[in-house]
Order: sequence, then structure tokens, then C-alpha cells
Amino acid sequence: MTFNIDPELLSAVIFYIILAIVIIKYRKRFTVMQKIFFVYKSKKPLALMKKLAEHRVFFKIFSTIAIPAAVFAMIFIGQVLLENLLKIAAGVGGVGVSLAIPGVRIPGSPIFIPFWYGIISIGILAVVHEFSHGIVAAMEGVRLKSAGFGFLLILPLAFVELDEKQMMKKPRIARLRIASAGAFANVALWFVLSLLLIFILYPAKVAMLESGVKIANVEDGLPAQLAGLKEGDLVIAINNYTIKNIIDFASAMSGILTNETIVVQTTNNVFFVTTTANPNNGSIGYLGVGLSESTEPNSEAKANFGSLSYAPLWIISLVQWVALLNLAVGVMNFLPIWAIDGSRIAYDLFGYVIKNEKVLFVLLNLIFAFYTALLIFNLIGPFLVSLF
Repeated sequence: MTFNIDPELLSAVIFYIILAIVIIKYRKRFTVMQKIFFVYKSKKPLALMKKLAEHRVFFKIFSTIAIPAAVFAMIFIGQVLLENLLKIAAGVGGVGVSLAIPGVRIPGSPIFIPFWYGIISIGILAVVHEFSHGIVAAMEGVRLKSAGFGFLLILPLAFVELDEKQMMKKPRIARLRIASAGAFANVALWFVLSLLLIFILYPAKVAMLESGVKIANVEDGLPAQLAGLKEGDLVIAINNYTIKNIIDFASAMSGILTNETIVVQTTNNVFFVTTTANPNNGSIGYLGVGLSESTEPNSEAKANFGSLSYAPLWIISLVQWVALLNLAVGVMNFLPIWAIDGSRIAYDLFGYVIKNEKVLFVLLNLIFAFYTALLIFNLIGPFLVSLF
């Protein structure tokens, strides 16, 4: 009997075992916040936040621009989620929101985040997010009580603890700047890294990689497995359409229907695959594979850099994940939902026109419930629709 061990999952298990040992050893230094966060508090990062807050003009402009950006994100993402909900209800749309945990393949989720890319990216985005809150809070004269790192279940996080009583005495515009700054900093980092990737890193990566798309996993009993495709195969063409990256693969598959036989060419063989119905959209062909970019340096890169050719490729992939997760988390934090930045932003925005606190809270709870329902239906809607 042989056992196939997922190296990503194994890496995650080892990491969390070591982490648990460290936490147990230093447990007296950790505390529980808001009943769900397990955190380590420190005052050391506060000095740097206060120092950066001295650049008042920059951060005043930055945090003020963040407010209309938050409003735009609330409206735009709400519209996208609502449109996808209607498509799901009509049977022509797929999952609009997916769960993703670094190193864990979640059944039904099209997104898989490699463990170390995910952990490092989450660490970076959390620090950027919370530092921005802290810097703008210090700029607005709000006392910073502590900062540090911790965990929400198994996910790492960073935090900055503000003097909430003092913050509630500040003008609404100041509170809006503080609440909007964190998510806007994540989106800003995504924008900067995207420019770096598009104009410098992507061209360098393409020049170093073998062309093609790597099959990360093959689902049991589905067309790809039945045709003989295996994990690790490098797809280079579909129906004579050259595949250089995942975008090419998606373009090649976009016109493929259910029960259509296609020719899939890898670096080693040619396969005839008859598609099945996509679980999220029955009219679209489905192979039953998970994909990742080719990670193998080409012969020229190996000749020039030897084994060191893997290092820049790994760093470029890390930058991709840092950019992507900063965008995803930044946008999600703008949404008007309980317990995230969007709820604070909505409270102060609507507070300008609704002075009655009871009416304000009723309205906000209705908005929060609506957006939460949108998210949940975009996540599980296709499954619910399939039951009827």
C-alpha cells in the first residue's frame, strides 16, 4: 500500500506544530482579544508608527483619498455580487466567492494558495493594513495602546490597538480616514506590485520559464484522469491552440462545450479528452484538473544560472501572491459587513445624514445583513441551485 502525501499540507502541519510548541512555551505572553483573537501585544512597533505619522501631508492626502475609494468599492463589489447572484439563480453563473486556506485544498474551491506563499503574503498584508491604521490614527491624535501579531483560528494576523474612547470623540472625517486607511493601503500595495510585475518581473519570468500550464491535481473519475492525464503534466496546446500560461488555457477552454472531445497536448504525449459538465455551469466543458503555472526554468535559464534559476522564479511568484491577496483582502475589508473596516466606514458615512442612533443602527444592520447574504449566496449558491 502506498500513501500520497501532499507536500503543501505536510508543510502546513509541520509549521503549525512548531508554532503550537512556541505558543505553549511563551503562553504567558499571549492574550485573548474579543474572544476570537489570540495575540501577542507589544509597544515596540508604536514608535515607528508615530514617526511615520509625522509625514502629515502625505498621510492626510492618502487617507482622505481612501474614503471615496471605500465608497466605490462598496458599491462596485455589491453590484458584482448581486449580478452574479442573479446569474447563479438563472443557472448560468458559477461561484462568485471562494474559501482559501494556505496549503489546504478545499473541495469545490477553484483557488489553491501554496502554503509558504500564502503565509508570507498574509503576514505582509496584515502588517501593511494595521500599520496604516496606526499611522493615520497617530496622525489624527488618537493614542496607540499596543500592536503585535496573533492568530484568528489558524490564520496569522497583525493588529494595532487604539484608544477607542478617544477615537469616538474625534470628528467623523478623522474616523473615516483611520478606518479606510488599512484596506486602501492593501489596494495601493497591489497597484504598485502590479506595475512592478507587468513591466519588470513578468517579462523576466516568461523569459526564464518553460511554456505551458502545469496540472496541479487531477480529480478522480473525471475526464482528465480517464484520458490519462496526470499531476505534473505540462499542457502546451489544446486543439492546436498554443498554451503558454493559465490565461491561454482559460481562453482555449472558453468555447469548449459539454461532451466535446478535445486534443490536449503535453510535453510527453497527446490525449483525447471528452469533457463533462462544469459543476458551476452545465453548458461549459470541464476537464477536472487544478492548474498552476509552469515552475520549471527553461534550458537557457538553467544554462545561465544553474540551480539558482529557481530563486528568482520563487520570488516573482511570491510577489504575485502578495499582490493578489492584498487586493482580495483590501476589497473585502471595504465591504459593509459586521466586524470589519467596512462596518466602521458605513457607520460614519451614514451618520452624517442620520442623526438618530437607533434608526442608524437599524439601517446599518439591514445593509450588513444584505451584503452578508450576497457573500454567502455567491459562495454556496451553485450548490443550492443544483438541489432544485
